[in-house]
Amino acid sequence: MAYRFLWACGVLMLAMAAAAQSAGSGVASEAKVVQGKLIAPGGPPFHLTADIDGGSTKIEMFWLGPDKWRRTIDSPGFAQTIIVNGDRVFEHNSDAYFPLDLRTLATAMVDPSPIESAVRPGDPVRTKANGSSDESGVVCYDTARSLCLSSRFGLIESLGPAGHAVDFMNYQPFHGMRIARRLIYSVSVGDYTIAEITKLEDLKHPDASLFATEMLKLNENPIQVADLSETELATIAGENPEIIWPQVLDGAQTGEASFYLSLDAAGKIREVHPLSISCERANDSVVRQLLRWKTKPVNRDGRRVQAEGILRFRFDTRAWGPKDTLTDADARRLASNIVEPVVTTGKYPAGTDYKLWIAVDSDGVVIEKIPAGGPPDLFSPCDQALKQWHFSPVMENGEPRPYRALVVFHIS
Repeated sequence: MAYRFLWACGVLMLAMAAAAQSAGSGVASEAKVVQGKLIAPGGPPFHLTADIDGGSTKIEMFWLGPDKWRRTIDSPGFAQTIIVNGDRVFEHNSDAYFPLDLRTLATAMVDPSPIESAVRPGDPVRTKANGSSDESGVVCYDTARSLCLSSRFGLIESLGPAGHAVDFMNYQPFHGMRIARRLIYSVSVGDYTIAEITKLEDLKHPDASLFATEMLKLNENPIQVADLSETELATIAGENPEIIWPQVLDGAQTGEASFYLSLDAAGKIREVHPLSISCERANDSVVRQLLRWKTKPVNRDGRRVQAEGILRFRFDTRAWGPKDTLTDADARRLASNIVEPVVTTGKYPAGTDYKLWIAVDSDGVVIEKIPAGGPPDLFSPCDQALKQWHFSPVMENGEPRPYRALVVFHIS
């Protein structure tokens, strides 16, 4: 569901800085955004429509009050209809799992308070309340306001609770409130899901049939979500294989890492979001391993529920696999579909080599590569060639293990 969107030049650098320093985030008063609460009791009846992912997902909501409203979500992977009419509640879901991005955005666009209350100490918070965002559209990523950017959307506010990080922007008025018409759900640096509110208008003469539930089976399969402590999450994870940390080439080799896990009602892990960035090059490998874990269903009041929470790990990227870096010959023996770079004949002197350090995880996936020597303009053709190689992990006692290797391309 999520896709890449860079909303301003330099956002990658600034987002990394934001994650590294929270600028006092986590303080309750600072985690308040300008975004109004459309579904507050006594608020004006409204009709709202929104597009997500450029229109591939549609949200529509008709609201008369807390006891009379209807919401539909229609996406390629999940559809939902909720009708509330007095004490009669109808809910139909196409799947037993409500994806994090859809659930977060559908909530934040009408009520930011659940996102605000989910903020923990240390989570990134960029709001007008804490002085890191202002009406001009300037957003600052350090307390000294020396690392800032400006946006064409005017005021931009960001709340970064684990699994539910949202940017609020393009604020426009509605009945004395200010409502963000663009919201961005953030998975990780550079990876976002965008929601655009395409219509927000008064609901003056609604068709009564919108809220009719008489012919429907009430509470068909309602989704409930439980927040788990780390202890609870570790308990339902049970006996699972250890995480095999890949041998990263750069960055921290040891330390702590944390991941946000979201499970469906059957107990299957459906989403994993990296939270810490001290060993970000290992994240994709760890996510793949966690998605293979087998977990137990979570029960609340006698029924299975969707659940989510944070798991923390101590990592050592030299604990698994060969201690020494593999040679080019070793790496090529573990590779298939080997192709060599395409370069212009005679462009480089005889005997020219280009070398790349690579890190391969226990699934045989290249997670990192760093130039190790040779003409700089050879990186691109050598990188393109290497992308076509298929690597196998090293086997130790019948178990797949990660490794580092030095690959040498003999150009001429």
